[in-house]
Amino acid sequence: MLFRKLSTIERVYNIGMEHDSINYVFKYITNFIKESESDLVRLYDLKVLDKIVVNDIMTKDLVTLNEDESIDELGTLIKKYRHMGYPVLNSKKELVGIATFEDLRTKKSGMSKLKKLKIKDIMTKKDDLISTSPYLSASEAQKIMVKNDIGRILVIEDGKLKGIVTKGDIVRTSEIYSPEPKINKCSHITNIYFYGDDPKKVEELADEIIVLMGARGYIISEKEDFIEISDREWEPIAKIMKRNGKVDHISITTKLINILELNILKEVLRLIEKPKFEEVIITDHITLVDEKSSIQRIITDVTLFEKSMKTFGTITVRIDF
Repeated sequence: MLFRKLSTIERVYNIGMEHDSINYVFKYITNFIKESESDLVRLYDLKVLDKIVVNDIMTKDLVTLNEDESIDELGTLIKKYRHMGYPVLNSKKELVGIATFEDLRTKKSGMSKLKKLKIKDIMTKKDDLISTSPYLSASEAQKIMVKNDIGRILVIEDGKLKGIVTKGDIVRTSEIYSPEPKINKCSHITNIYFYGDDPKKVEELADEIIVLMGARGYIISEKEDFIEISDREWEPIAKIMKRNGKVDHISITTKLINILELNILKEVLRLIEKPKFEEVIITDHITLVDEKSSIQRIITDVTLFEKSMKTFGTITVRIDF
């Protein structure tokens, strides 16, 4: 599929701020993510054809014709593959031209009907071809097609045929990301790690979270390596992870992009803040898949220091196509 041929656009933002509470930090980061994501989308929408080279979008697995084949074979390929043009090779597998539906339509009528026409009789020969490098930008390839009124360009490197790029490839590239894509799937995982001189704080925090969630009607189930907290439909929303039998960190999973929209999680954040851990490290991963199969990832990695009331870290916003 097309999106697998395209590259990743990524922007990394450094975070450095004073914080009043974990809740404040989450709210700040959430707003920042929304702004930076929107900015990145606008950047991509404006520059997509400049940023992508022909090699990223061209067809590399080519269907070709032999110059000595009958022109009937060109008609057969057009019907089978629905492409209007095919590279032509000689017996040594060397590129000698291109044969298109337009060649079939216009040149056949001007030749003797008594002659059994071959592909080499109607093709555009190599010396007359307009070709391009695989490293030309998609926007420049588009300009060449418009200027020469052609629908496809052969891609050649070091004298060898590497692929073919068409108007359709460029149109699909420019339209692959719409300004308001419909999100078909969203996953959000937040891991919170705690560091301090008193290991009992983590155990006490885990107990308080279990009591809080249980009192709110959530289902608590203990597994071998974690305690799972689920909603009434058994959809997991949080896990208290263990290592060597002791609580290690808390993992929160939600389909909501903004976890602060869940009031219960605000209460969890307040519980985390109460023991005053020396450091709280939060890693936040949001993955969204839209209707055109592009994937957005927002990765937040921040460390909160209790004594200095400072927060340091990064937000990475990336779009994969």
